[in-house]
Amino acid sequence: MEIFTDIELPDYTPSIPPDYSSTPLPGEQCIQRAPRETTHFRENYAFTYEDHGMSLTLRGCRQEDGIPTFGLCSTVYGEFAPADRKKVVSVTVKLEAQVRVKTRSGLLLHTLFSKERLLWRRSDSTSDMCPSLLPVSLSFPSAYRDKDHGRSRRLPPSMSVKKPCRVAIVHSLNVVVRKISCPIFSQTRDVRLSAHLRYSPRVRPPRPSPPCFSSIKICPEEWQEEIWGMTKAPSSEGEEPLMAQCHLFVPSVRVFSSSEIVPFHISFCASASFLRSIAGHVSRSDICLEKPIRVFLLRQTTVLIGHQKDIQEDVLGTGRVFPNPMTAIEPISDNTVTQSWDGEIHCERPIEYSSFTTSVVEVKDFLVLSLLTPGPLQSIPPQLYQAFPIRLVTHPWIDRS
Repeated sequence: MEIFTDIELPDYTPSIPPDYSSTPLPGEQCIQRAPRETTHFRENYAFTYEDHGMSLTLRGCRQEDGIPTFGLCSTVYGEFAPADRKKVVSVTVKLEAQVRVKTRSGLLLHTLFSKERLLWRRSDSTSDMCPSLLPVSLSFPSAYRDKDHGRSRRLPPSMSVKKPCRVAIVHSLNVVVRKISCPIFSQTRDVRLSAHLRYSPRVRPPRPSPPCFSSIKICPEEWQEEIWGMTKAPSSEGEEPLMAQCHLFVPSVRVFSSSEIVPFHISFCASASFLRSIAGHVSRSDICLEKPIRVFLLRQTTVLIGHQKDIQEDVLGTGRVFPNPMTAIEPISDNTVTQSWDGEIHCERPIEYSSFTTSVVEVKDFLVLSLLTPGPLQSIPPQLYQAFPIRLVTHPWIDRS
């Protein structure tokens, strides 16, 4: 066998590693950016509940108004310490959400979801004793099954309102302990320990709104046009109906944070006779001939019980407009005048939860155009307003890049 004692290695030419940069060079373009993994800081609060000698401790929670608070798909975890362990037959924990409506006939309960888990059960051995500490772990689902409509819906947040009636969405964690009450007859009884939870997911817009309407020339896809056509019947036979048209441009994202200022643009095309005709049927203080279009944010809360529907409408903010004669639309007839305004609007009242839908209670948000002063839509004639659905969320957009 031949053995090599000296091995000659090839000569390697020193090479310079390539220069990688996230900033495009001249002539290059960034076509996609992968978001960097961010560190999520857990708010480490602990809550302890005690009753009937039992103890339940929840850990790793957010805290809002002294209540353990959980976000989207969060896990409720902690420990449960039972009492009279020799008498315990089984321990079950249940995470559930209910809609509670106070009516004249009493309290109406509607369960959205209920998730149950067995923590411990006594075996056939009579000497088997429940452990002194049992781990608890249950996660909130992102959605639930609406049995009334046969579809999946997003799990609504915890909420409580007094109008149009007293209604609340309650999330709770219940521990049910089955104990032997009479050993001779093998009778058992259930003892409960309940913890009131708050489910409050942090909802954000998928992308930011454009800063102003002038950006429509650069990024037209960031804007969406809505058209509101109005027709006023003639006052006498032989006359043509009076018409008007309003073009609204809003950010196409249609999801806005309650803390952000939302830009918009309005072009209004109508004849003076149309406005005079409208003003003749309402109070002169309700309509402004110089700026006839009012813009406001409206939140509509609907409670549906059987065939009875109760609605509460709240104005959350009123828009401000500024004349913009540089933009216009084609007049719909020869005797019409076109007026254009840029505007901005934001929530003037804080919101604690985003809009949602259940079979009992529903919360919707609208951007409303009206010829009258802002107010509940039930007080405005239907032909004098147009409501466009949007969604208001609790937290602002953040750049995760």
